[in-house]
Amino acid sequence: MVGHPANSGCYLALAFSMLGLSGCASDGGLGELAVMAAMVAPIPGDASALLTTAAVAGGAVALASASSTESTPGAVPVPGQTAAYKPDLQVLVTRETPERYRPRSCEYIEMALLEVPGYLAATEPVLQQSGEARKIAASQVWYEKGCTPANLPRGVIGVYMETVDAVSAARISAPTSGVVIGRTGPGSGAQNAGILSGDIIVAVNDQPIVDSIDFRVAVANVPLGTSAQFKYWRAQNFYSVPVLVAASANPLPVLPLAARGSAAPHNAPSAALQGMSLGVVTPSYAKAVGLASAQGAWVTDTVKGSAADQAGIKPLDVILEVSGQEVATAQDVADISSRMRIGYKATVSVWRNQAKRDVQMVLRNE
Repeated sequence: MVGHPANSGCYLALAFSMLGLSGCASDGGLGELAVMAAMVAPIPGDASALLTTAAVAGGAVALASASSTESTPGAVPVPGQTAAYKPDLQVLVTRETPERYRPRSCEYIEMALLEVPGYLAATEPVLQQSGEARKIAASQVWYEKGCTPANLPRGVIGVYMETVDAVSAARISAPTSGVVIGRTGPGSGAQNAGILSGDIIVAVNDQPIVDSIDFRVAVANVPLGTSAQFKYWRAQNFYSVPVLVAASANPLPVLPLAARGSAAPHNAPSAALQGMSLGVVTPSYAKAVGLASAQGAWVTDTVKGSAADQAGIKPLDVILEVSGQEVATAQDVADISSRMRIGYKATVSVWRNQAKRDVQMVLRNE
């Protein structure tokens, strides 16, 4: 096995995450929520410089939360910079758009959604908002693609890792995609294979790894109890090693699909709702989808073949108007449509993908 290179990542300073996990996210864990602390030694080539903005931001949150003098994330020193870097935590929310997930597989989207409960359970509001935004964005693409749960096994190799930051990696001629290893668990498959802190895993069984979600999907596709070939970068060279994939003791949570979330459908007669289940637009939901205020009716589900479905209304849409009449709540949709005759073609204004659009819905006695 390859020996320890100089500056291989032993300078990483790890701290406890908000979920009680030591270091960065485990390969069976919750991605960028459980992150490395941003106590980075200014050493050229230090693997801690390769953390994503989200990871550095999360580390800053963890440190600030433990501070008795600061209530906001502090500045974080980054190697090669004279000034401290103050992370923009809002990037955790703004990056969660459907465009992030449309090019990805259903398995990737499923794994991303499985991380949502951890974000929603966090104490930091920005992480809660990020969870809400991910649930909305990833769920929308899930339904667009017609995805169904793959029920992937919970395979792990026993590492704490984080997505590589492409900009920082390029500065030191490191791979610009993959996951950087924070540490390995005692007796784990990764530790037994000789994988070290600071190694960057770039492929599993010749499948390129883009980020931490990609990594977990790749590991989950390896039969439990068998070995997969892991390609990694260390000290300016690539190496390959077989690593045993074991089963995790922690079951995956249920997919938190937005259209099947906690918002309760309105209990008005189905004839008035035209094949839609509607929920309340909360302030966090409004902010996540770009609405100026928390009003309208959130479409949590539609019935295939119904008037709403044939009109093109989709789960996660927010109904703003029906035939020019403003909709403030789900009850308004029922009240307005109930006053119209069967067969009437109503113009329904919905909010979707950060924009307002009109669809034509023919009212039916459903």
